[in-house]
Amino acid sequence: MVPLARPARLRALSSPVKRILAHSLLFGLSFSIADLLFNFYLVSMGYGTDTAGLMSTISRGAGMLLGVPMGMLIDRMGAQRSLVVALAIYCAGWLLMLQASLLWALAAAQFVIGAAFLMAMTAVIPLLSAVTNDDERARVFGFNASATLTVGLVGSAIGGLLPTAAALLLAVGNQTTAAYRLALGAVIVLALGAMLPVLRRFPVVSCSETQRNSEQHNEPATLLPLARLLRFALAGLMLGMGGGALLPFQNLFFRNVFGLSDSVVGMILAITALGMGMGALMGSPVTARIGLRRAAAILRMGTVVGLMLMLIPALMPAIVGFFLRGMFVSASFPMNDALIMRHTPARQRGMAMSLVSVLWAGGWAVSAVISGYVQMAWGFTPIIIFAAVAYTLSALAIITLKVDE
Repeated sequence: MVPLARPARLRALSSPVKRILAHSLLFGLSFSIADLLFNFYLVSMGYGTDTAGLMSTISRGAGMLLGVPMGMLIDRMGAQRSLVVALAIYCAGWLLMLQASLLWALAAAQFVIGAAFLMAMTAVIPLLSAVTNDDERARVFGFNASATLTVGLVGSAIGGLLPTAAALLLAVGNQTTAAYRLALGAVIVLALGAMLPVLRRFPVVSCSETQRNSEQHNEPATLLPLARLLRFALAGLMLGMGGGALLPFQNLFFRNVFGLSDSVVGMILAITALGMGMGALMGSPVTARIGLRRAAAILRMGTVVGLMLMLIPALMPAIVGFFLRGMFVSASFPMNDALIMRHTPARQRGMAMSLVSVLWAGGWAVSAVISGYVQMAWGFTPIIIFAAVAYTLSALAIITLKVDE
C-alpha cells in the first residue's frame, strides 16, 4: 500500500507522488519550449498565422477524435502504462515533425503529437488519484499543476535562447529553419527524460483502502451515466474555447503587436509561467476555505480581469493581464479536476478525464482555426473579448454543478 502524504509540505509527499511530480517537471519543460518555438518554426518555413491556427486545431482535433478511446484504454491498460506509451508516441511525433516540410506532412505529425500529448495529460490525473486519497488530492493536484507550469519559467527563458545558440553552432541566422529545428530537438530529449520517473512500477492503494476512502468521502461506488460525465466535462469545453482563441498565438501577439524579439517574448512567457505556477498553489488554500466547486468557479472568473487588461493598447498592462489570466486559469483547473475525481468512481476516472480532454480539445480546435483568420482581418481585440466570454461561461458551468461539497 502507498504511504499516503497528509502533511502540506512538499517533502512530506509520498515517493510515488514525487516521481509523478518529477515527470511533470520534465514534461512541462519539454512542451513549454515547444509552445514558444513552434510557431516561429512555421514562420521560418514561410507559413502564416492561419497555418499556426490550423496546426493547433489539428493537435486538439486529434485529442477530440481519439479522446474517448484513449480514456477507455487508460481504464483498461492502466494509467501508468498509458502514460509511458503516450510519451513514446509524443517523441516519435516530434521526430516526424522535424523531418517534414510540406503542409500535409506537418499536419500528420501534429496529429500524432496532439493525440499523444492529450493521452499523457489525461493519464497523469488517474495515476495521481490512485496514489492519493481525497483529503490530499486538491493539494497534490495543485503541486502537480505547479510543477508542470512553473517549469515553463525555465522552458520559456531557455527556449528563447536556444535558436541563437543553435544558429551559432550551425553558422546560420537565428531565425532560420535550421536553427529552429535544432532548438526543437530539446523537446524530444526532455520528453524522453520525463519517461524515466514513471517507468518503474507504482504501488497502488489496496482495494479495501480504496473502498474505505470511497465510503468516507462519498465517492460514488456505481458507474455514472455518460450524460453525467459529460456534464462534469462541460466547463472544459468553454475553457478550451477561451484558450484556443488566444494561446496558440501568444508569442505572435507580443511579437506582432509590440514588435518584441524572440528572447524578450520568451522572458514574458517565462514570467507568465511563474504566475501560473503560483496560481496552481493558490487553489488548495482557497478550497480549504470555500470548497472545491466554489473555489474552481471563482478562481476561473479571475481570468476575465486579466483579459480586460490585455485590451489596453500598451505593453505593461498586456503583460500584467496575460500574467493574471495564466495565474487564475492554473489556480482553477486542478481544483476542477479534483472535484471531478471526487465524484467519479475509480473505474471511470480515465473516461471522465478523457471526456474533459475531448471537450476541451474540441473547443480549442474550433476557436483556434477561427482565431487565426480573425486575427488576419481584425487583429487580437475580438479574440480577447471572445476568450473572456468563454472563461465566464466555464466558471458558470462549474458553479452550477449539482454535487455535494
